[in-house]
Amino acid sequence: MEYRRNLGSSYSPLYFLASLGSGGLIVTFFMYLMFMMPHNGYPVPTFDILFNLLAGEDFFSTILIGVGVSGVIYFAFQHYRLLIWNIREYYAFKATDKFRNLKKSDAEVQLMAIPLTYAMSVNVMFILGALFVPSLWNFVEYLFPFALAAFLAIGVYAIIIFMAFMSRVIAFGKFDCEKNNSLSQMLSIFAFSMVAVGFSAGRRVFCNGQFSHQQRACRGWSCHQIFNNILSALSSTCLSAV
Repeated sequence: MEYRRNLGSSYSPLYFLASLGSGGLIVTFFMYLMFMMPHNGYPVPTFDILFNLLAGEDFFSTILIGVGVSGVIYFAFQHYRLLIWNIREYYAFKATDKFRNLKKSDAEVQLMAIPLTYAMSVNVMFILGALFVPSLWNFVEYLFPFALAAFLAIGVYAIIIFMAFMSRVIAFGKFDCEKNNSLSQMLSIFAFSMVAVGFSAGRRVFCNGQFSHQQRACRGWSCHQIFNNILSALSSTCLSAV
């Protein structure tokens, strides 16, 4: 199916949530694989485990695992396809008057869908790497610093978007509580939570007994706690502003 292009002022940042939804379904299928595939010694299923199980003699298990893997592949394709489409359309949308008006309205919080989706994309990369890159888990500890750097960049981007919105609301008011009496204003909370989970998940796996030589470094690495604190502070600010 071909997606429409050059939407211009007809575009909405909420369209990023279509890509986010596909990423969420990838996690769903991956969780099924977590329960169906024994992965003793590893925190998650890996390519080597997957290959051995698919080549096994248990036909029923092979079919179920195949369905799970197919779901991961299909929704990963949809996730990145929609992500690329949204990025292209968003940058075209930024040149329109509608974008400038959005930046002056309560709907500016919709921009938080962007870092929310970016954070999901990093999680999807790790799922795809674990399942489809042979022996990746043998040197995965060298990849986590890059993942944490990506989450840090996304977190800073989310803070910039949110603080621009909140600064305007606090400075000038005019926040319409009746028109915004919905879950739309929780996009910021979801975005910061996704970044916090990204930090904590990476730290949890990196601090796993499999990487015991890194235990000391892990005890001092608490970026996920920092973002959890930021999330709590910003949530309190939101309530105070409203």
